[in-house]
Amino acid sequence: MAVSKKKLSDTPWNTATFLLTKHSEDFVDGHRVKIAIVGSGYSGVAVGIAILFKRLASELVLIDLNEELAKAEAEDISHAAAFLGNPKIIGTKDYSLARDATVCVITVGDKVTNRQDSSETLKENLNIFKDMIPNVCKYAPNSVLLIITAPVNILSYAAMKLSGFPPHRVVGLGTFLDSCRFQYYIAQKLGISAKAVQANIICEDGPMSVPIWSAVTVMGIKLRDINKDMGTKADPESWGELHTKVIDCDSDLIARKGYSCWGTGICAAEVVDAIVRNTCICITLSTYLKGCRHGLEKDVYMSLPCIIGRNGIQTLLRHPYTPEEQEQTEASCRAIYETQKSTLNVLE
Repeated sequence: MAVSKKKLSDTPWNTATFLLTKHSEDFVDGHRVKIAIVGSGYSGVAVGIAILFKRLASELVLIDLNEELAKAEAEDISHAAAFLGNPKIIGTKDYSLARDATVCVITVGDKVTNRQDSSETLKENLNIFKDMIPNVCKYAPNSVLLIITAPVNILSYAAMKLSGFPPHRVVGLGTFLDSCRFQYYIAQKLGISAKAVQANIICEDGPMSVPIWSAVTVMGIKLRDINKDMGTKADPESWGELHTKVIDCDSDLIARKGYSCWGTGICAAEVVDAIVRNTCICITLSTYLKGCRHGLEKDVYMSLPCIIGRNGIQTLLRHPYTPEEQEQTEASCRAIYETQKSTLNVLE
């Protein structure tokens, strides 16, 4: 369409008004999926990148007390946003920008390293949560909280108490990554794809985690039908060493590269995907158990096979554990509760 020189000179204009017949303020803001990530460290950025590559968010908000860091990370990713579905990516320290988020992923807090005392880290992270969780929930009261920060069971319990959310909307990443690593190591030993292996680790990550050897299968074939001693001390093939590798994996990666984040980011994005798209997948996540059905009549968060969808944890799977697995689960549950007891005064 030709535009006369007279019309241009008579009408206020700039390049945008000349080029476009309608402008952004005229557009109706349709359905948008906003994901907020609290914490812009290695894990927070890894979660954000994984979410964006899966094209789950039309708006991603990175929140950090170090606002310049959050803004820099958001800008760095935004430069290539055209190849990520062109989402809006914001870095801020303002919790109000989490308003109406579908999922709030909590990665903030010091991770346990090879040199840190875990009890001191827990104390520091609880103090961070006391201020941060109410601020996030104030602006995103209908969101699902996904807790990444370690120790994840204890901090998921703290987040549930501090948020006032129903327990099914406060989810911990739990042993999801441990289960993935377990599958990976089993697949490596067999020389097959990890996708063909079904294997779970439950309760908590670390030495008190419980590998469910009785349910390890390859395309539906139970490996204990082939090797009845699999995972036990009597196992001639020493499959139990794989569980030790899972336990040591984080400390090994930290020793070799200073941090670990990419497995966490990819697993967290899978959980976000289940919530946003209501896929109802079954994975091992940290969930609330009232009057624990695993031998301890106390309320705790622990990692079990869960169905997760739009409203968070939808249901749990009942698994017929062996007596040995049941005993290990009860011991792990007691250990979680003993650590949890020390948090109660802080939360009051």
